[in-house]
Amino acid sequence: MNARALLREIRELGLSRTAYRLRRELEVRAGLEWARDRGRASQVPEAIPPASALAALRALEFYEAPRDVADVMRTRLPPGARERLGERARQARHGRILAFGRWTADYGDPIDWHLDPTSGRRWNPSLHWSFVLRDEPRVGDVKHTWEAGRFPQAFAHARAAAFDLAPEANARAFGAQVRSFVSNSPYPLGVHWNSGQEIAVRWMAWLFALSVFDRLGAEVSPLAALLVRRAQRCGQHLEANFEYVRNAVYNNHLLTEAWGLLALGALTGNASWRELGMRELTEQADRQVYRDGSYIQQSHNYHRVAIETYLLAARLCEHLGATVPDAWRSALTRSLDFLYALQNEADGRLPNYGSNDGAHLLPMTSCDYSDFRPVLQTVSLYARGERLYEPGPWDEHAAWLLGASALGAPLRPRERTSAAFEHTGHYVLRASHPGTFATFRCGSLRDRFSQIDMLHLDVWWRGNNVLVDGGSFQYNGPDQRWHDHFVGTASHNALTVDGLDQMVHHRKFKVLYWTQATALRFDTKPEHALVVGEHYGFTRAPGKPIHRRSVLVDARGVIIVVDHMAGAGEHEVRAHWLCGDFPWRASEDGRLELATPSGAFHLARSVVGSASPTARLVTDVARGVEQPIVRGWQSRYYGERTPTPSWATTTRTRLPFTMVTAMGAAPPTIAAEGDELRVEVGDVVLQLRLRDGAISEAS
Repeated sequence: MNARALLREIRELGLSRTAYRLRRELEVRAGLEWARDRGRASQVPEAIPPASALAALRALEFYEAPRDVADVMRTRLPPGARERLGERARQARHGRILAFGRWTADYGDPIDWHLDPTSGRRWNPSLHWSFVLRDEPRVGDVKHTWEAGRFPQAFAHARAAAFDLAPEANARAFGAQVRSFVSNSPYPLGVHWNSGQEIAVRWMAWLFALSVFDRLGAEVSPLAALLVRRAQRCGQHLEANFEYVRNAVYNNHLLTEAWGLLALGALTGNASWRELGMRELTEQADRQVYRDGSYIQQSHNYHRVAIETYLLAARLCEHLGATVPDAWRSALTRSLDFLYALQNEADGRLPNYGSNDGAHLLPMTSCDYSDFRPVLQTVSLYARGERLYEPGPWDEHAAWLLGASALGAPLRPRERTSAAFEHTGHYVLRASHPGTFATFRCGSLRDRFSQIDMLHLDVWWRGNNVLVDGGSFQYNGPDQRWHDHFVGTASHNALTVDGLDQMVHHRKFKVLYWTQATALRFDTKPEHALVVGEHYGFTRAPGKPIHRRSVLVDARGVIIVVDHMAGAGEHEVRAHWLCGDFPWRASEDGRLELATPSGAFHLARSVVGSASPTARLVTDVARGVEQPIVRGWQSRYYGERTPTPSWATTTRTRLPFTMVTAMGAAPPTIAAEGDELRVEVGDVVLQLRLRDGAISEAS
């Protein structure tokens, strides 16, 4: 580690957090955590009578009666959904679990709780949790092992039973897997004690399934006794390590662990845990959900994690007769407005923006993992007492959490329009067609939890995500090239200078030199929406380059992007678009055609001004490349990557430099004369005027 980077990290982390992290690291390396936990492990929690344990668990059963959910959902499920649910539960009974909402992982029958199913290697179950991850280079990505330990299969077992699909077999399988997990993960050994968030998420699944099976008449008293005793261990562990997560991982981890303390405190009667969880959730509501509704981690997926955590906490408090803090309700409402504004109407997806680890706390519907309608429908019903969407499979989420009767609320869909979320600099620009829009990010980074993606542009055309965010693929494992690629600027729809990232990717989850950015203009008119912004992430380089981007979305579906690189000196400039996974055709004169289900989508590029003639541009398309560099990949689901066209134009030029990209339903033509631009896309003709490399007028 070089001294300059170390000093920068201390500056951005702050002296108090730096001192805490240093002390914590020294304690772990010296084995002090292991020594403390060994002392706690010697204090065995007392056995709980089954009847008392069942009563304690029933006090937390706020979910709707399973038969009522099944009744209201029968006509809302798509064809074949019930059968697919039954098959998913059957597979899970034999250790084949739907991982990250997408692909099936085989953990063995019975399940090997320490297995990475992709590498076939095992974590050492005898190591203390603070040492076990040192084996990561040999074993693989720990999230593959944690996924089974999160018990997504519990939702499949319980939902299948509610729909009268092998209820006895699913109840037996759930109980057997819980007992197996507890037996094979003794405190404080193995990977499943390494993360407090994993403990909390596991309890979310266990409490849901226990509630369902209990209300269906299954005998769960012995299992309840086992789990209430386990809850003592889990609560102690969360409390003992809560200072760490508050100081070092103050994001969705902090929220879920606070929920864990709240729930386990209520379950065991430990008032201090319950109060600590309530207090932290309240403090974090305004800290983590910014005032414009965006989320601290700049990630739509982690935003959903936060929302579902607050929904669970709110419903638990109401069930216990406690007052739900206003800050929680406000955070939910702000989040709803923000995410709904960026949503694709046709399928409920949002741009694949920010880090995406496949987390889905409450997989309680037959909808795809990428579909945000389930959680947004529930938040709208909870916060406003109204539905956003027509009846459909997404309603099951709300039926479980709020009750089947909640689905009778009035339907009040809100119109999606161009919008600015100025506190963090998120913008959405919409055309007349509801499926044609662009999302743009231009705002100074306020916390370190971000990919290196300022001025990234997502484009949706007639419901198709034609220009995409690459996602994350995986965080861990022996080959860090993949994580580095998906985090970096070069994989996003942005410009790079001299191969630099906008920020310095210092460690796996650490970036330095947080990007500063300014939105210069945002206009909405009946005929178009326009945003202009710039960032200063490259000013560390000689000549202090500044990337300024203008995005215009015409009401008729034409999108124009003007990229201007200000500064001095000669540099290599690369403009990159990652396309959706559609058949494509490229030409040597800077054109690309994507064959979408809604028709052909065309893109064209041209350099304007006096910087460099078009002949000096080098444009190419790469798809699914692994060597010598990673390029042309998208990951919508954690652990899965899909080859997709990466269209890049590179030139060596003196700054300033300006490039125009036009796109739409017909092959664009771009003509420039001085600061005047004429863009034609089929019948659409646009006249633009540039000033300082940005769109100043459009007609």
